Order: sequence, then C-alpha cells, then structure tokens
Amino acid sequence: MNAFVWLAGTLATHRRRRILQDVISAQPIENQLPSSGLCLLFGSDFQKADEKQQQQWYNWTQEPGRILLLIPPFETEKSSIPCEWQIRRHSGVRAKPDIPLLQVLAPEVRYELQGKLQTVTQIGGAWDDFSINTAYYRKHPHSGIFAITCLPLWSLAVLDQEQELQKWLEQLRSIAGQPVAKAVEQTLFQPKPEHFTVMLHLLTQKFADASTALTALQNSTIFSMDGKTAQTYLADLQSQGLVEGAKLTELGQDAIRSSSYLAYAEALEALAL
Repeated sequence: MNAFVWLAGTLATHRRRRILQDVISAQPIENQLPSSGLCLLFGSDFQKADEKQQQQWYNWTQEPGRILLLIPPFETEKSSIPCEWQIRRHSGVRAKPDIPLLQVLAPEVRYELQGKLQTVTQIGGAWDDFSINTAYYRKHPHSGIFAITCLPLWSLAVLDQEQELQKWLEQLRSIAGQPVAKAVEQTLFQPKPEHFTVMLHLLTQKFADASTALTALQNSTIFSMDGKTAQTYLADLQSQGLVEGAKLTELGQDAIRSSSYLAYAEALEALAL
C-alpha cells in the first residue's frame, strides 16, 4: 500500500500506531488533514470532540478520494454526526471463512455498529449473526466517505495478515473515488529547502517504505534533520504528489530537475548505483 494512509488525532503518537506504520506504511499527521487519502482516527477521539471539531472532520470527507475511518476504541454512546449511529458492546462474533483478516480479528472484537449507515458488504462488513462491523456514510455519489469499523486494525494479529489488510483498505478506499486534481494548489506549493533535503535523501537508495526512509535519515552521514521535522516535510511532499511511499514521483523528479539542487541529485543518484 502506498503512503496515502494517515494517522490522525491521538493515534498519530499512540503506541498502537507502530503496527500500522510497519504493515501499511501509515504516516502520522498533525493539525491539518491532507488533500486526499485515507485517515485513521480513534473512534473515541471523534466521540469526545466537540460538535465543531466533529463537523470539521466530517466536512473533510466531502471531496472524492477522501476517507475518514474511525477505528477502536469507542465510547458506547449515540452520535449524530454525520448521521445517527451508535456503538454497542458485542463479542463472540464469527466471520465468513473467505476473509482471513476478519477471521483473525474476530476474537478481539468488542463492539458492534448500528445506525443509518451503509454496510460495506464487499469487505465483510457484517458478521454471521448480521451484526455490523464496518459501514459508511456518503452524502452524495461523488463525495468521499465517513467510515466506521469495529475491527481492531492495530492488533498484533495483522502482522501476519499484511496483504489481507492492504487489500481490505484498498477495497474500502475504492468506494471513495479518485481525488480531484487541483492544479492551482500544486502550482502554489513552493518546496522549501527542507523539502528538497527529504527528496534528495530519498535518492540515496531504494527504501522499502516511508518509515524505513525516515529512520535512515536520522542515521544519515549526508543530511541532518530531526525525525519530527522530517515526518512533517515528507507528509507535505506526499500530499502534493511529489513523493509516493518512499519514492519520488514524476512530479517530484521534475521539481528536482527545475531546481538549483539538480547537481546534488545527479551526484547522489550516481553514488546509489
């Protein structure tokens, strides 16, 4: 899975983020939500937030290519944004045998979902007893989606289900459509020297994922940048389409070629051969 999976709210710094970073290269974000992608947020964060904050999170999903996915833990209470929905205690569920991810997570499920939501049947959104584990709300056919799952996607069990989790999330993300190209926003984006530092670092070798690249940057003998700063600038580059995962896109390569850093880039690429 590419790096357009984001960790928002307290999940961005919670210990449970590590599984998601390792398995699906999810990246933490601070404050502003990205222009597109799938954002994971603890359900309790959403439920405990004031109405204004809840509305802002929901409003973000109005454009295609955007998914806000609430994951456990939850508060067992009723909510009204973006529609009426409720989390209730539930356990002892059984999954259909054709979805391995649900089979390994079923013993850890502690909630069920009720409300005016659409069940995501194609990814096993309902258990054998017809209780709901994953559903979504969409205001109109061309918007993104506000989704909720009772599956503990941060469980250690997913370490052995990497491809299954990636497939599950990709199927969910396909419902939200493709992000609308915003040429004006990309034109206005002007990379800073720190952005180029991250891009140049990504040219030093082929990194398996963004997390590996960020770790390598901390140990680099060529570049110096603290981890938190590096994450921020990498997230900027990913949201602008200059980097995908840990690799420069064609747009990112064009940015290098048209900059004063081209000579450095060519030298680093030569060393990496």
